Amino acid sequence: MVNIWALDKHQDIRHVLLLLTEQLGPDAFVVDTGSQQDARAVYLLHSSDSHLRIWLNTLGQPPEHYRVYVEQLDEDAFDNYESMSLAALVDLLSVELELAEVRPLP
Repeated sequence: MVNIWALDKHQDIRHVLLLLTEQLGPDAFVVDTGSQQDARAVYLLHSSDSHLRIWLNTLGQPPEHYRVYVEQLDEDAFDNYESMSLAALVDLLSVELELAEVRPLP
């Protein structure tokens, strides 16, 4: 598990990563620290499926909303989602990451 506070990312990205970790669990996804990204963007990787990559960013989005690209690398296909709320983001990631449980925020 990566130290989210140590990431060289904008506070909005670090904040949403903390919220996602709280709701989806600490092992739900892997933060790709090897790819160079804008400070307002990050790749999330499936913990066991190397063909799935999720690009999460806040670029050009309203406050507390997110843009997401879900990439199926083995199929060279992706889905694009704009202006997602945290609740919608959690729902999407729980499906894409095949998670059985989503915890409520405290």
